[in-house]
Amino acid sequence: MALRFTIWALALFFFGLALRRAGLELSKSEVPLDWKSVRWSYWVLSVFFGAVALVPPCIAWQAILRDFGQSVHWADSMYAYFLGHFGKYVPGKAMAVLLRVSELHRHGVIVRPAIVSVFIETLTSIATGAILGAVLVQWIECSRWFQLSALAGIPGALLVICPQPFRFIVGWIAKSRIGNMPESVVRAIDAQLMNRTVLWSLLGWLLQGTSLWLVLQSLVDLQPASATGLEGLHSWIVCVASMSLGALAGFLSMLPGGALARELASISILLSIVPEPIALIATIVVRLTSIVAELSMIALSKWIQYRYAA
Repeated sequence: MALRFTIWALALFFFGLALRRAGLELSKSEVPLDWKSVRWSYWVLSVFFGAVALVPPCIAWQAILRDFGQSVHWADSMYAYFLGHFGKYVPGKAMAVLLRVSELHRHGVIVRPAIVSVFIETLTSIATGAILGAVLVQWIECSRWFQLSALAGIPGALLVICPQPFRFIVGWIAKSRIGNMPESVVRAIDAQLMNRTVLWSLLGWLLQGTSLWLVLQSLVDLQPASATGLEGLHSWIVCVASMSLGALAGFLSMLPGGALARELASISILLSIVPEPIALIATIVVRLTSIVAELSMIALSKWIQYRYAA
C-alpha cells in the first residue's frame, strides 16, 4: 500500500508540474489570447478526438496481452492502459510502465509478459508515428535537412516494427535466469501481432493530428489574413506530421511528458502554415486538451471498471 501511494504521489506531482508549465507558457505568449475570439466548440472537439485517439493503441495492447496468454477483463486492462499515461510525466518514462504493469498484476497478470507487452505497444506506436511523420513531412514546406533527417530515421523505425528483433531480445531474456517467461510469449511475437499493432497505432496518430487541426481552427480569428487554407487537407497533413514527429522527439528526449522537445519539433512543422506565435499557442493548447482527454479517459475507464466489478 505504501509503495502504491508513493507511485501515485510521484505521478500526480509531476503531472501537476506539466499542467502548471503549460499554463505559464500560454500566459506568456507573444500573442495574448482574446478569449472572446476563441472558438470553444473546437476545443471541446479537440478533447474528444484526443480521447478517442487513445483507444486504438489501447485495443492493440489488449490484443497483445491475449496473444501472450494473459487472461484479464477488458475493463481492467483498459483502466491500466489509461492510468499509465500519468506516468509519462515523471522523468525517465519508467513510471508509465510501472503504473500499467502494477495495475495489471493486481488482476493476476504475470509481470514479465506484461512488461514485454507494454514495450512492444509503446515502441511500435512511436516507430509507426516516426514513419508516418517522415513520409508526410516530404509534402510540407520545411528545411531540407529536416526532411532528410526524417527519412534517415525510417530504416530504424522499420526495424522496430519487425517481429524478429523483438523475438530475439525476448527469447534471449526468457532463457536467462531473470527472464523466466513462457516460451509461448516468444512464439506469439509474429508478423500478425506487429502488423495489427501498427494499424491500430496508425489510426491513433491520425486522430491525434485531427485533435491539433481542430485547435488551429479554434484560433482562426487570431491568425493573420495571410494564413489561409487552414481548413484544407494540407493543413491536416501538417498537423498529423506535427503530432507524430513531436511525440517522437518527446519520447527520445526522456523528459517528463516530452517537455520542450515535443513543442520544438511540432512548432517547426506548423511554421509551414502559421506564424510562430500561433504555432506556439496551438502546441500549448493541444497539450492542455490532451491532458484533459487523458484525465477523461482515466475517469471513464475507472467508472467502467467499477461497474463491471459491481
